[in-house]
Amino acid sequence: MTETATQLVARTSSLLPRRAIVSLEVQNLTPLPAAEWSNFRNLLRDELRKSGLETAGAETAATSPESRLRVTLSEDARGLLLVAEVFNGESRQIAMLPWHLPSSSTVKPRISITNKLLWTQAEPILDTLLVDSASEMLLLSADKVVSYRLIGDKWSLTATASLVLPRPLPRDPRGRMEATTEGFEAFLPVATCSGAWQPELKLKCDSGIANWPGTSGTHWMPDRNVLEGDAPALSFEGWGSDWANLADPCAAAGTVEIASSPNTEHDSVRAYLILDRQANPVSDPLPLPGPVTALWPAETTGQATIVVHNLQTGEYEVSRLGVACTQ
Repeated sequence: MTETATQLVARTSSLLPRRAIVSLEVQNLTPLPAAEWSNFRNLLRDELRKSGLETAGAETAATSPESRLRVTLSEDARGLLLVAEVFNGESRQIAMLPWHLPSSSTVKPRISITNKLLWTQAEPILDTLLVDSASEMLLLSADKVVSYRLIGDKWSLTATASLVLPRPLPRDPRGRMEATTEGFEAFLPVATCSGAWQPELKLKCDSGIANWPGTSGTHWMPDRNVLEGDAPALSFEGWGSDWANLADPCAAAGTVEIASSPNTEHDSVRAYLILDRQANPVSDPLPLPGPVTALWPAETTGQATIVVHNLQTGEYEVSRLGVACTQ
């Protein structure tokens, strides 16, 4: 690890002004444990200092950094790859270095992601809710809620309730369903709908934009597919626009994030553990047949609802993602 840090600094220090103050940013996009990555980051700082470069920190807070060094650890077909980006004013230069870790340092992902298909259809699906001990399924689309009953191993249509909305939904609409003691609620950017599935499927929509139950003021911005709330939103380089928070299957307490990739054509999802404001991958990417159009925490602990637009069939597939501990 020390040798790798030395080699990387040797390749980048020549791209930086002599005795400059450098803003150092690091990002780990691999399953390398957070403790090892933190150790490598400290080694980088030490090697930069040895080469006559000072990294911006508390001791240099009064001085603006002259340059930026962003180091990303990623994976390619051959293994780990360090990518160093040097920013001097408007210029950007790149240096790359393969990182061949000893076999004892190769860590298998500690979490695996399972994907169970529930339903496919041509019409876009916004969200789904399993109720009555998962024997009944409610599907939310842009204009209705449909209920299905599980008979044997197949879902059979039981009822349909139309969404009577005060105004049209925005383009590429999003929506979320939550179970309540009386039935369920559907949260849309133009309305909040309440309903029940027993003894029959009923639905009523009001023009108000309500907060989601159990959240810190999270709700849709009116007429937009954008959420706002009091809680800070997660955002990391390498993530797409959809993510869900799940209980960590390898720990008695704590959570992991299931996030989509930024690839809008052939998407994937991956589990991350957030440590020291860094998103650390803890699973392999799970390939998907198309872009993710919805990703929500499910009503069952440790599961998430995902909707994918299959580019080969043209249909929308709603599935349940689960996480399991592999170590």
